[in-house]
Parts: sequence; structure tokens; C-alpha cells
Amino acid sequence: MNKLLVATAAALLAGSLSAPALASDHLPDRRSVNVSGRGEVAVTPDRARISMQVETTKLDLRAAQADVGRIVKDYLAQLKALGIAEADISTAGLSIQPEYDYSAKGGRKFLGYHLTRGIEVVVRDLDKIGDVLLKATTAGINNVSDPQLESSKAEALGRDALAKAAEDARAKAKVLADALGAKLGAVHTLNANAEYVPAPQMQKARFAVMASADAAPESGNEALGFSAGQIRYSATVNADFDLVAP
Repeated sequence: MNKLLVATAAALLAGSLSAPALASDHLPDRRSVNVSGRGEVAVTPDRARISMQVETTKLDLRAAQADVGRIVKDYLAQLKALGIAEADISTAGLSIQPEYDYSAKGGRKFLGYHLTRGIEVVVRDLDKIGDVLLKATTAGINNVSDPQLESSKAEALGRDALAKAAEDARAKAKVLADALGAKLGAVHTLNANAEYVPAPQMQKARFAVMASADAAPESGNEALGFSAGQIRYSATVNADFDLVAP
């Protein structure tokens, strides 16, 4: 009787171990196609963001603050004359650092206070970019960055680029499925990435025109050779589609 029970239990155990392996042998292999898609949307920018700094080093901190304050005040008045709204101007950045010459004999030598005041301007009329830059240097601002061109519809344009990338991926996958005699199934996995492609920036050499110009021309954009061009929002998609046998 005991031998019969042992034999029966062994048979049941063997069956429970072999059943999953047997079932897995009959599971169909998943067939898929992996493709990448790309989408891009080009648009004319409708605003620009310009960052600049006033920098000076003086032994007397109050004198440095007075010089920088005068330059900023003068420039803000010129921006107002150009029609730039106060809400589009930020002058919050301020840095004061003592400077020393450590190569001097007898220990370090105090050179003065290096004061930096940052200014950021949003220009919503691109015809005024050249004037904004020219008046910055005539006011005494000595560090001006290239304008960063933007679109007020950036989020919507980014979504459009993503949609185009997804459509491109599906079209490529369908071409491959048709060529293989299969039907394109649902998307299994999807990875997407969007990026902003700025317009070509103004050449740094052009800013020399601002410093050497004796008289401001009628158009600041013409003096600097500025053209807005187009900015692009692009996206890439990597998609894995199921392939369904006919």
C-alpha cells in the first residue's frame, strides 16, 4: 500500500513539473518590427530673449555701484523709448566679488571690487532687435549675448513635431510589414524625444559694429545684418509594432 502511494505521488509530481515546460513549447513567438520616425516643424520666431551684463572693477565699491547704476538707468530709459514694456525687462542679477593679485610680492594685493549687473530683455517686435543691441553698447553695457529666438507657440509646435514623428514611424513600419507579407498590429512600446533647433545666431564679429558706430543708422537690424530666419522644433520616435501573420 505504501509503495503504491509513493509511486502515485511521484507520478503526480513529475506531471506538475513537466506541464509548464510542455505548455511553453506551444506559446507562439511574438513577431515585431522596430522603427524610428522623425518629425519637424519650422516657424518664423515672434520674439527674442537677450541677456547682457554691465561689468566694472573699482577700488571703491560705491563708485562701482554708482557707475553701473547710471549705465543701467540710462539703458532702461532707452528701452522705454523703444516701446519695450517693463514686464519684459529684468535687472535682478547682481554680483560683487573682491579681486586680488596673488602674484604680488609680499602677499596678495587688493585690486578692487568686480561688480556685475545682469539684464534680460524680451523683444516682441523683431524689427527692434538691432536697436536694442546698439543702444546697449552706447549706454555702456559691455557684455551682450546673441539673441535667443523663440516662438510663443513653442508647446503646440513641439506636439506637432511629435505627431509627425509618430506618423513617420507608423508609415515605415507599414512598409516593412507589407514587404514581409504581414499585417501591422498595435504599437507595443514607444519612446519619444523632442528638441528645439534654434536659428543660426548672429556672428560675434558683428558686435564690433556696435562699438565702433559713430552714428546709429535708421535700422539697427540692417547695421548688424540681422535676419530672424526660422526656428525648428523636431522630434524623434522609436516604436515597436506587433506583426500579425495573415
